[in-house]
Amino acid sequence: MGRLEDLAVHYANAARWELSEALTRIATLDDEGTLHDKDLGRIAYAYQRMSWWQQVTDLTHGREEPIDGATALLTVRQRAQDLLINARPVNNGGLFVLAMAEARRGGARAFLDATEKLADALALLTDHDARPGEGTTPTTSGTEQVEGSCP
Repeated sequence: MGRLEDLAVHYANAARWELSEALTRIATLDDEGTLHDKDLGRIAYAYQRMSWWQQVTDLTHGREEPIDGATALLTVRQRAQDLLINARPVNNGGLFVLAMAEARRGGARAFLDATEKLADALALLTDHDARPGEGTTPTTSGTEQVEGSCP
């Protein structure tokens, strides 16, 4: 397992811990305890953040052909961008559906923010690998005639 795969597992575990902490708030309520909207919002947001990192680890450690961490990260980033760009507005379903849609968008945005610099670095590496001859000039065998020169 490479460094990117390890990093994805680390972030997925951190997101799971954050979700666990948010759920603990509900599990430890006593009879007098009050559950607030912000508690439910924290759970929904933590769950969504975790789900994006889980997608990365599913791709790198999946049952099917696992892919490298860079490809997995860029693939899931594309999914998150697609969600933010192409998500249809929620027209019905009540406040809970609206809140969950907002949590999905917030989780996607948090994932994109957390991986922005890494994705930029990966894109630079990919661009560099795609253009291996850039910055070099082709050599000639010496038999070609350069325009304007004498034979």
